[in-house]
Amino acid sequence: MRIIHLLVFICLSTILLAQKKSVPSRYINEPLKIDGILSEEEYKTATPATDFLQLEPYNGQPAMQKSEAYFFYDQSAIYVGAMLYDTAPDSIYNFLSERDNIGGSDYIGIYIDPYNEGQLSYGFFLTPAGVQTDIKAIKSDRDREDGNWDAVWESSTKINDQGWCFEMRIPYSALRFPEKDVHTWGLNMFRNIRRYNSNNSWNFIDRNISGFIHQQGELTGIENIKPPTRLSFSPYVATYLEHNEANGETDFIYKGGLDLKYGINESYTLDMMLIPDFGQIQSDDKQLNLGPYEIYYDERRQFFTEGMELFDRGDVFYSRRIGSRPKFGGDANDVLEEDEIISDRPSETQLVNATKISGRGKNGFAVGFLNAMSINSYATLQDTITGETRNVLIQPFTNYNVSVIDQTLKNNSYISLINTNMSMYDNPFMANVTATEFQLRDRSLKYAFTGKGGISHRGATEKETGWFAEVELAKNGGKWQYGVSQEAYSDDYNPNDMGYLRRNNLFDTDAFLRFNQVEPFGIFREMSAELAVKNDMVMEPFEVKSQRVELDTDWLFMNNYGFSLYGAYMGEEHNYDEPRVEDRYFYKPQGYMYRTMFHSDRTKRFGIYAYFGGYERPDRDQSGNWMGTGFDLRVGQKLAFDYELSYNGENNDYGYVSKNEEQDSIHFSRRDLGTIENVLQMAYTFNNKLSLQLRGRHYWSSVENKSFYLLQDDGTLEPEDDYEGEHDNNFNAFNVDMVLRWVFAPGSEMTFGWKNSIFNLDDSVVDNYKDNIEIVRNSPQTNTLSFKVLYYIDFNSLRKNRI
Repeated sequence: MRIIHLLVFICLSTILLAQKKSVPSRYINEPLKIDGILSEEEYKTATPATDFLQLEPYNGQPAMQKSEAYFFYDQSAIYVGAMLYDTAPDSIYNFLSERDNIGGSDYIGIYIDPYNEGQLSYGFFLTPAGVQTDIKAIKSDRDREDGNWDAVWESSTKINDQGWCFEMRIPYSALRFPEKDVHTWGLNMFRNIRRYNSNNSWNFIDRNISGFIHQQGELTGIENIKPPTRLSFSPYVATYLEHNEANGETDFIYKGGLDLKYGINESYTLDMMLIPDFGQIQSDDKQLNLGPYEIYYDERRQFFTEGMELFDRGDVFYSRRIGSRPKFGGDANDVLEEDEIISDRPSETQLVNATKISGRGKNGFAVGFLNAMSINSYATLQDTITGETRNVLIQPFTNYNVSVIDQTLKNNSYISLINTNMSMYDNPFMANVTATEFQLRDRSLKYAFTGKGGISHRGATEKETGWFAEVELAKNGGKWQYGVSQEAYSDDYNPNDMGYLRRNNLFDTDAFLRFNQVEPFGIFREMSAELAVKNDMVMEPFEVKSQRVELDTDWLFMNNYGFSLYGAYMGEEHNYDEPRVEDRYFYKPQGYMYRTMFHSDRTKRFGIYAYFGGYERPDRDQSGNWMGTGFDLRVGQKLAFDYELSYNGENNDYGYVSKNEEQDSIHFSRRDLGTIENVLQMAYTFNNKLSLQLRGRHYWSSVENKSFYLLQDDGTLEPEDDYEGEHDNNFNAFNVDMVLRWVFAPGSEMTFGWKNSIFNLDDSVVDNYKDNIEIVRNSPQTNTLSFKVLYYIDFNSLRKNRI
């Protein structure tokens, strides 16, 4: 009889968890006062959303603390008020941090999907200290959260003897929704209680199912609202004072511009910037690059990070190409006359305009369009005898364009088509890439068939055409997951004028088997393990390049400490990329790789991690190690530190150094490599409107060549004792980035910045780390001071004031 009762209980629990929750929103005639105090009469008669469930650690069990959230609306906004009960209010993690950085605090997040399709959801997050974070959640294989999206909304929080409560006002201008009489919006809420390391959701989310957006509840009762005129302006003025010790010059620059947002209709938005300014974004972490591949740097410019989810389709668009280094910068060297030098060559092109249109309609059809223009870029040549200068065009007026369409299908599936195009005024060079991407899921959402494919067409007088294709069939839900994928890229495929591709000419086959244990067991909170087999080939000639078997595991203890273990066997490799010459390869013998990582409880005021790894190719007496450590430290409510130290070293590494003009003599070297990187970040948050961020980084990398070789046709190396050439390197990079930011009104801010940069590259290796610090200290530096004011103007507010 007990067994029957247990089975009935399990069945009922399963049914209840599978049901989609709903909560009504009530219409109010007067706006709520956003003060974090739930004192209005409307709260007494409204129906709250309750019964939050654990996302982790015990997926589906009742939350460890009670929560009640109320929803209201009027003709201009959605209002949310909630009481987040806590039996120990003095234990609430209540740290101050910069906007869009939750840090180590407790938090509440409200996700709203006005189309209720499980494809795109708008997230509004708050900490007990009142720090705002806004996030877009975009449907993908495992769902992606875009923290670069920014909205303008109001909120307030209070901590009391029952826990903490909040109120927020989300204007309709921050959302996109269809125009109809009755609305049912997708809704979910997430409450994180740090001291338990417990994340909770209002509507149940099964962690054994990939993705969370489609596992949402519903917000009902919203009727007869009209999408507002979504029009806002953000004019700015900025000044820069830059001193370069290398040439002794000091420049004073001032500029002004405008960002504009306009809602074309309820679904589509126009974003435009005129004379953009990116001078205060964080400096790139420059590295010494010895490999055949270009280093990938993250995009940090807000215009190219916000609302860009549609433009990720097909892997053909890398926004850093827009406004990057002039394409024909090398032409300045080709036209140098006797006694001339290049006195100035810009490191980036100047953008004058960028416009994008994006959005998704109520039928699931999405459109994205981006266009940007840069003006002529010139290098300045100077005669060292007469002092006369002349300009050489190194990139003409250039137009960059990206267009994409996307259609959602049943079961959170989709299909997309994207095109990128770069063209120049009065120059025959052009680049055009067209690609498609799709994902088809079954009704259970556990199985997916995904694919990509595209064609590139580029060049000046003689155009080059290439293609690529990718497919994957995978089970990505449940405890046991598995899949197989195939990639093929022709040797002529090249999207890199507006995209980023490390290598083409490949035919790669991968398969994986993954086990996920998301429920606690024994001393462990959760674990995962993945076995992967990879077979990489080249298309031309059609031969095996490399083979690898990998095992990767992650373990998390009940006390929130954790570790990971990774091991790989690497078969013999024919590396067709390292020689930098078509149809030539470099032979690497078999070897193995390993890595382990440990971290403490990251919810504490002090958290630490460390890792160690390495590889060996015994037949060549070649080995390498990498190790690192770091910590996070919070001092009081306002001050936080983050430090990272890493070391990479390789003994008897073999790599390319040079080739002759005919490309029939390719030289390699046996060398020792070493890299040390230190990064220290400090944040002091005065309040949730005023913050100071400081980041310093020192990077030292050295290359010491031991002997030189000539690459043979079979990929082996023959010693070449009479080789002449210096290829040792000693590279130091030092950067400081500081920003004082004051958000003086919603969407408006005033910032003061300081940047310091030092770069030194020498052909003599300096082994002592202290001596490298001296090199940095004595090298010429560039200091930049900046001041910027940006003011947000909402058309609806102007209209109300005028009325």
